[in-house]
Amino acid sequence: MLFFLATALAKESEFVDVELDEPVDSPEVQLSAEVGGAWSAGNTDSRTLSAKASTSYRWGANGVSSTGSAVLGSARMDQNADGVLDDAERRADRVKTAQRASAQLRYDRYLNAKTSIYTLGGGLNDPFAGYDARLNTQLGTSRLVVGDADDLDETQTRVVAELGFDAAHEDYAPGVDPETDWLYAARGEIALVQDLTEQLEVGETAEVFVNVRDPSDTRFISATAVTNELTDHLSVRFSYTFTYDTSPVHGYVATDHTGLVTLVAKVL
Repeated sequence: MLFFLATALAKESEFVDVELDEPVDSPEVQLSAEVGGAWSAGNTDSRTLSAKASTSYRWGANGVSSTGSAVLGSARMDQNADGVLDDAERRADRVKTAQRASAQLRYDRYLNAKTSIYTLGGGLNDPFAGYDARLNTQLGTSRLVVGDADDLDETQTRVVAELGFDAAHEDYAPGVDPETDWLYAARGEIALVQDLTEQLEVGETAEVFVNVRDPSDTRFISATAVTNELTDHLSVRFSYTFTYDTSPVHGYVATDHTGLVTLVAKVL
């Protein structure tokens, strides 16, 4: 029952080009927003909305980044399963079909141009996976394994590896026994970003959490993202995340799949 990091897509650090012997003269800020959704009415009635915002701020050998995301969905259900929404079903209350929200704040301190020590804190609400609330903190190290730290924008292939330790307090959805738990896990991640053309980028992240008190309790997360740049400030992205948990929250299945098509706006 380990944590699903919703922001796992192409998690290459945004600060790996910091030079300790050439500190940033003035602070640098980045901000991006991402939104997608689906809507239908008539013979069916459903709505889904996804949104994400990411910020980063760096000065000298320090970097702070934050990410917040949410996926919400609702529909009017065909309660008698006859394949048609009748008048009574159209008047019925909407039913939630998706609800997930997460937030994360991270600090990196760079030892050199390619290596940092990081700490982060995060929160998750995902009742469809069994989590009413989950708060976690993490400490680890990150290393740019492949890529030019001095000129990432011109580097076609970037590979970042991370190792760390995660501690989390979980409050589970109603009906789950136990109601709460503390989990401690070793974490490893490898993230690849490949520029196929000047406009097309592919990212793949593989992440694993291993419960240090029970190594058979392991979570694996694979996240893939394909981003096509439309303008200097606007891109379209397809992302797919697969999660496998050897010990899911009691009463919930071991696998989760999430696919999204979103517009990404680079604000700063």
